[in-house]
Amino acid sequence: MENKKIPIKSFKDLIVYQNTYKAMLIVFRGILPKLPDSEKFDLKNQLSRSTKAIPRLIAEGFAKKHQKAGFQKYMDDAMAESNETIVSLAIENEQ
Repeated sequence: MENKKIPIKSFKDLIVYQNTYKAMLIVFRGILPKLPDSEKFDLKNQLSRSTKAIPRLIAEGFAKKHQKAGFQKYMDDAMAESNETIVSLAIENEQ
């Protein structure tokens, strides 16, 4: 199978953005509704915020792609939110 290079004109063209956006939807539609009410203000809130932050940071970082340090900061922040989401999902899985 041949890989066709698609020109990147927008953050929406980034595969990492597309994948994190899809993952966010999975969390919002499939995981958050199943969490117990006792987690509403802790795990549910934190998971919601960290999951939404990842594609947002990638989109914001793309706008600063011409600034190496600026772009890198947003990618680092997106990775930090991703790690936070992973931990939150692991906690949810343990319950």
